[in-house]
Amino acid sequence: MNRKRLSEPYVVHDLISDDPFGDNFPPTDRYYLDVGLRPEWAGQIMKYVQRDEIVVPPDHYFVMGDNRDRSWDSRYWGFVDRDAIMGRPMLIYWSVDATAEDYTDRSLPATLRGMGQTVLHLPNQTRWHRMLREVH
Repeated sequence: MNRKRLSEPYVVHDLISDDPFGDNFPPTDRYYLDVGLRPEWAGQIMKYVQRDEIVVPPDHYFVMGDNRDRSWDSRYWGFVDRDAIMGRPMLIYWSVDATAEDYTDRSLPATLRGMGQTVLHLPNQTRWHRMLREVH
């Protein structure tokens, strides 16, 4: 709404993932509507695209997954009505320190190695100061 680009240096893109909306959202033509959108959203999305931007209607939210390259989120199923939101986050129950490099190799050996490293280094990588903190 404020038309300011959000700086997100923490974002890690999965180069292996085939996300049709990775660099093409919102869609600029109907070609992109056949990429797994829910049919009802595919029929509506273009009326919300203005000057290459998606315009979220009042009392609705555009919801993004935290793993954007593999998220089934508002890009694919549409807006969330305000009345469908039943609460807010209350507590950070666990937080781990990780870098972009921890998520770049998605091969099976790297995934297994990463799981082993997580278990082995869990006490050192847990951000204890954030645990069980209230979300404001």
